[in-house]
Amino acid sequence: MCHPLAAQKESDVVVLSIKVGATVDAAENAFMNLFPDVQGFESAQFYKLSENRYVAKIVYVDRTRRKLKKRRYSWKQFQQLKYRAGSHPAITEEQREQQLDYLTYLRTHNIMEDIPPSTFCTIKHESGRRFTGTFVKYENREITFQSLTKRLKFPIEELVSITYRPFVDDGQLWKKWAAFGIGAVAGTSIAEVWNSQKSPRIDIVWYNRFLGMGIGLLFGSEMFEAVSVITSPDQVLALTPEELAKIN
Repeated sequence: MCHPLAAQKESDVVVLSIKVGATVDAAENAFMNLFPDVQGFESAQFYKLSENRYVAKIVYVDRTRRKLKKRRYSWKQFQQLKYRAGSHPAITEEQREQQLDYLTYLRTHNIMEDIPPSTFCTIKHESGRRFTGTFVKYENREITFQSLTKRLKFPIEELVSITYRPFVDDGQLWKKWAAFGIGAVAGTSIAEVWNSQKSPRIDIVWYNRFLGMGIGLLFGSEMFEAVSVITSPDQVLALTPEELAKIN
């Protein structure tokens, strides 16, 4: 896909500073505060119109859609931006990656496609209403969501945030012990209920107990996933810059 700024010749681009290159990205803008009033900033490039006039073409995200705006600068204003960018300490790759990870509204579609089906989550609608249930799928800029009573569909543009708990295997053994322990106890409990209902002979009683325990252990992997999800921290996907500001 052609970048929105690609319509102009690359030779026409004015480099603001060697620290940012030809294009100011979202991380550089956040650190250098070059466009503090632009909500949903994604990138910008500067072009020289004449000796005393410059223009910035700014790409920003509005309700998950990319839009373009132009902003004109005098020579003095442009020099002030050049000084701000040039005097700022160099941004490390680690700082850049951390900042871009924080700006979740820039990665909405990638994140949505990575959410597994049946993930328990809470959706916040632009109307202020919240819906709790399970994520079904994301397709054609539309989220399919299963609430307690019915299946719902929302255009991504109508949502401001999604909170969910991902499956995270952090290698902690206590979670596996807890999961398989819960499975074994649950299976044995079911066997005891069966024994109390049927009053079988003593050998059948123990057979049912071991059978129930074995079945419980077989479901240990599913229980491990459930324990891992429950103990994992909430992941909040802010779909608008305004919502991102509220979260922090």
